[in-house]
Amino acid sequence: KEKAELENARKLDEERATIKADALKKAEEEHRLKDLEKDKQMQGLKTALSDAQRKAEQGSMETQGEVLEQDFESHLKTIFVHDKIEPVSKGVAGADIIQTVRNPLGTKSGILLWEMKNTKTFSNQWIPKLKQDMIQTRAAIAILVTVALPEGIDRFGPLDGVWVSDPLSAIPLAMALREQLLALEQSRKASEGKNEKMEFLYQYLAGTEFSQKIMGIVNAFQEMHAQLQRE
Repeated sequence: KEKAELENARKLDEERATIKADALKKAEEEHRLKDLEKDKQMQGLKTALSDAQRKAEQGSMETQGEVLEQDFESHLKTIFVHDKIEPVSKGVAGADIIQTVRNPLGTKSGILLWEMKNTKTFSNQWIPKLKQDMIQTRAAIAILVTVALPEGIDRFGPLDGVWVSDPLSAIPLAMALREQLLALEQSRKASEGKNEKMEFLYQYLAGTEFSQKIMGIVNAFQEMHAQLQRE
C-alpha cells in the first residue's frame, strides 16, 4: 500500500512538472509573440514617422518655392507695368513665369522665361529642362532664379545657354535683359529685309559681349541700390 502511494505521488509530481513545463513553455511563446508584435508596431511607427517627416519636408520645400515664385511675380508686375506676366499653372509642365516684354505702345519684343528654385543644393538637371521649356515657349532668354547657385557663379551669370541668378539679383538682371530685348526689337525693325544685320544681331545676343554688358548693367543697378540703402 505504501509502495502504491509512493508510486502515485511520484506520478503526480511528474504530471505537475510536465504541466508546469508546458505552462512555462506556453508563457514563453506568448511573450515571444508579444515581443514580435511590439517590434512590428514600433517599426510601423518609425516608418510612419519617417514618411510624415519626408512629406512635411517636401511640402515645406514646395511651399517655400511657391512663396518665392509668387513674391517674384508680384515684383515683376509692379516694376514692368507694360509687360504681360503670366504664371504657369501648378501641375502644368514648363517653367514658372512667362514675361512677354512689350514697349509702351504694346509691341511685343520677346519673352523672358523664369524658373524659380528654393532648394539647398543646385542641380545640373535644371538647365537642360529649362532650355527645353525655352524652346517650347519660344522665349528669347531663360533665367533660372535659385537660392543655391552653381559652382563658379557669384550672384548671377550665364550658364550653358541660360542665365542663372540669386533672388536678390533677379530684378536688376530682368531690367538689363529687358532693355536689351527692346533695343534688339527696335534694331530688327530698322533692318527689316537686311538678313546680314539680323544675323549679326542674333550673334551678338548669344555672344560674350552681350553677357558682359548685361553683367555691367546689373552691377551698376546693385551698387546704386546698395548706396540708397546706406543713405
